[in-house]
Amino acid sequence: MYVCQDWFKNDGSRPYQREDGFWMDDLLVEQLDILIKNIKNDWDFTIVITGGGEVRVGKSVLAMQIGAYWSYQMLKVYGIKVPFNVEQNFVLEGKKLIQYGNELGQKHKYSCLIFDEAGADLEGTKLMTQMTQDVMDFFRECGQYNLLNLLVLPDFFSLPKGLALTRSICLIDVYYSIDSENIFTRGYFNFYSRRAKKELYLKGKRELNYMASKYSFNGKFSHFYPVDEVKYRELKQNTLTRRESKRRNKFQNQRDACWFILTSEHGYTYEKLGKRMEQLTGEFVPHQTISDGVRHYKLENE
Repeated sequence: MYVCQDWFKNDGSRPYQREDGFWMDDLLVEQLDILIKNIKNDWDFTIVITGGGEVRVGKSVLAMQIGAYWSYQMLKVYGIKVPFNVEQNFVLEGKKLIQYGNELGQKHKYSCLIFDEAGADLEGTKLMTQMTQDVMDFFRECGQYNLLNLLVLPDFFSLPKGLALTRSICLIDVYYSIDSENIFTRGYFNFYSRRAKKELYLKGKRELNYMASKYSFNGKFSHFYPVDEVKYRELKQNTLTRRESKRRNKFQNQRDACWFILTSEHGYTYEKLGKRMEQLTGEFVPHQTISDGVRHYKLENE
């Protein structure tokens, strides 16, 4: 069925739009309507959206469509105007999830909060960092805001058990099809109820097997951006750039620590260490570079 017709008129600005609004799977709409019907009775809901362990399959597009429908129905059903835009409803970093979630919940109850790229902070295979713990605490304590939380990440099995089994109400796993000419087409999903996703997690986690449990129903979704696509892509690119910079800084700190150990505890001179590194990597390392690295480590750890 077509939804949100009043918000997204077919004015010709979107070449892929055929009618007012955008198309959503009927069964998916039915499930969302059940949550909308209950949200006012002091509930909050978390939906997990994954991609079968893969990226670039359309998870974020489906998440933003669900968020748009939710926000539209809040106004249509209850007369409650909640925001839905890139600036207020999308978060790509755990530290901002806590800040944005509290701000959104305090100002606009019954809103939708989309935690895109959530795997960077919630993957259960990583050590439980303080940030991961903070995110987990937020999802345990945010119920008072009556939000719809959408967690978007590649792999369902990488979630901590608490979020995968108890905190989330359902799982939507997105995938693509391949035609006879080996062309990939996005726009498909499997929906798992609370019971079905629990069975999937318990039976499939060991071998990362998404066929370990039967989904409740499957469906399709359209390629439609209900938010400003340019702003969304800018947010995503800026976040990924910051994350990569942070990763580089981590590796640089580890390198400086190694240089400190070799020069302070194993008797390497800066010259000897530079020559040895050039032998191993083929790259010349100036004496001053090693000196600066060791000095930086000392200053950071005094």
